[in-house]
Amino acid sequence: MAILEALLPEDAVFGIEPRRVGPVKAEDFERWEQDPDNPVELVEGWLVPMSPGSLRAGTLMGELFALLAPLAAERGWTLSLDARHRLPFPPETVVFPDLVIHTTQAVPYLPGTETVARAPELVIEILGSETASRDRAPRGAKFLAYQGSGVAEYFHTFPDDSEQAGFRLEEGVLRPLEPGPGGFFSSRVLGTGLRLLSPALQR
Repeated sequence: MAILEALLPEDAVFGIEPRRVGPVKAEDFERWEQDPDNPVELVEGWLVPMSPGSLRAGTLMGELFALLAPLAAERGWTLSLDARHRLPFPPETVVFPDLVIHTTQAVPYLPGTETVARAPELVIEILGSETASRDRAPRGAKFLAYQGSGVAEYFHTFPDDSEQAGFRLEEGVLRPLEPGPGGFFSSRVLGTGLRLLSPALQR
């Protein structure tokens, strides 16, 4: 029997040392109760640990949510934190992005679950040392999953002001954005500049 080649490179799929448990079906994973001390995501059927929460990461996420919520409400969009998403690429991938925007109010859920069945237009990930290699370009598993799933814009940052990056999907590839003056990235989705550190919008 032929061995199917992974859709994502092995170093990207794992990025960090996973619990080598799998393959796991997305439908089964979505019914599990998460261990709050050891939460996991599913990438191409393999369990990979999520970054443990920290005060700085939680504070930054709250600041970004407070900044973007009025804009989302004004435009009739859906904004969420840590919502479970099944991505279309690669198969058997279920992730909990830190912050997402869907440019619609009608966000579909998989029947009988709390799993969003739609790739968001914009994703922001707060990096942790344990998971940064999985979230980063160019070979991080979640980065490639967002790219393959058609996420239009992707941003990530460490909460300690050491790094921020933005990407825009062009011809199927998330290409890096250069921040402008003041550290603002130009966002087509938002129609404005976005700064992740000391969060702000540039109207």
